[in-house]
Amino acid sequence: MESAYSLAKAELEKIRAKNRAELENRWNIVKSTNPRIEEIKKELTHCGTELLKCVLEKNGRFEEIKSHIQALQAEKYSILKDNNLPTDFLDDIYDCEICHDTGNANGEMCVCMKRLIQNAVWKNSNLTEKMQSQTFENYDHTVFGEEAAAIMDKVFAYCTRFAEQFDKTHENLLLTGGAGTGKTYLSSCIANRAVERGFSVYYQSAYRLFEIAEQVKFGRAADDEAEIMKYVYDADLLIIDDLGTEFISAFSTAAFFDIINERLLNRKSTVLSTNLNMESLEEIYSRRVTSRFAGEYRIVQTVGKDLRLN
Repeated sequence: MESAYSLAKAELEKIRAKNRAELENRWNIVKSTNPRIEEIKKELTHCGTELLKCVLEKNGRFEEIKSHIQALQAEKYSILKDNNLPTDFLDDIYDCEICHDTGNANGEMCVCMKRLIQNAVWKNSNLTEKMQSQTFENYDHTVFGEEAAAIMDKVFAYCTRFAEQFDKTHENLLLTGGAGTGKTYLSSCIANRAVERGFSVYYQSAYRLFEIAEQVKFGRAADDEAEIMKYVYDADLLIIDDLGTEFISAFSTAAFFDIINERLLNRKSTVLSTNLNMESLEEIYSRRVTSRFAGEYRIVQTVGKDLRLN
């Protein structure tokens, strides 16, 4: 899995290539009715090179070449006018007028590049379109019923603080509770807020995560799956959903311990969600795993009826 910056750079190059192709197509359109435009294009390119040499070598032909460029431009505009085309029809094309698709403006990263990086972070996060709509702003505590709402408001408040501060506190979160009590929704809220803040996030169900890990371990993985496992360890925030629903084996329990332990050692935050209580988790994953939960994770329980059945 490529870094968000690499993906953004690749996307920026696609934008530049698209605009170069469009500009070339426009020159060909004009050339089809007036071949002289091709000669003008070549002369302008040559004059541009010569003008640069004048500046570097400080020779006296600068004004002469500049005047010739102006004459060529005037001829070009005349041809465009004759073809009922705007005078800027053959100008360079840019998606971003601030940086001209370079990704940098005034010595800093341009807003367009920041936006491309943000889009790449979303892509790497593995959040579905539905999950991207599950945000703290869209949270509605009334769905839990009056009795559970007060408790869920506290859970919501903690999850909000976690999403705003995990990069400083290096906290980890274990969301427990019955099926359909909002754990995945809250995980999505945390993920969305983290991405908005510019942090790398990776979300995956426990079932799929350990399936990928097994494929990688035994040499059956696709190239992107090997990259995904690297990202599991490196992402600023890892979210593993539905812990305990995966196929349990000696390999999956060992892989799980390795993931959470390595991330703890590297002070990278992890969010886990499960329908299981601590006793059941210990039966499945052993005491050494649940001891990590007790010492390094904030355990938060969701309450209420299964919303999926309502």
